[in-house]
This record gives sequence, structure tokens and C-alpha cells, in this order.
Amino acid sequence: MYKKQGDFELEIDAGTFHASQIVVMLGENGTGKTTFIKMLAGKSKEESKDKEEFDIPEMNVSYKPQTIAPKFEGSVRELLTNRYKDLWMHPQFSSDVTKPLKLDEILDN
Repeated sequence: MYKKQGDFELEIDAGTFHASQIVVMLGENGTGKTTFIKMLAGKSKEESKDKEEFDIPEMNVSYKPQTIAPKFEGSVRELLTNRYKDLWMHPQFSSDVTKPLKLDEILDN
């Protein structure tokens, strides 16, 4: 498979995997992971570097988008206060959740 977007080129060699297998991809930003997955999912049209025709078999592909679309318009503090009013004020919530997750640092975001 091949894809070109501006100066970026992604070339993928053939490989194999088995039904029901879970494959995880990790790597540096800008290496083509999301582009590749979108091609497999049929969300981005593949191209052919040498004009060779090929078909991608139909498969179920799941990926997590890179952009976050928050559903809550307020701050982290407002969200926690609105959703977990009783828990938020409890000292054990602070010791078990707020402090370990370092939420104090992002409450006003």
C-alpha cells in the first residue's frame, strides 16, 4: 500500500495477521500510524506508487482519534463539582483520586 500527502509518503509492505488477533501500533508522531489505520478502515483512499491495482479485504478496524472532542464546556473543577458533588468534597476522594492523578494541576483547565 502507498499514500502520499504533501511531502509525507507512506509505503507499507504486505504482512499477515490472524482472525481475532489484536494488533497494537506504537511509534513516534508523524510516522503514518493513523494514516495506515484509516486506509485499512476504508476512511482514506489508498494509492498505488507503481499504478498496480490491489484490493483491501473488508475487515473491522477500530482506532482512537487523535483529537479530543469534549462534551463538557466548563473547567475540570466544574465538571467534578457538577458530576460528583458528594464525592468531590469527601477527604478520601482527595487522597484516593485527586492527589494520585495530580488533578490539582489541571483543575482550572
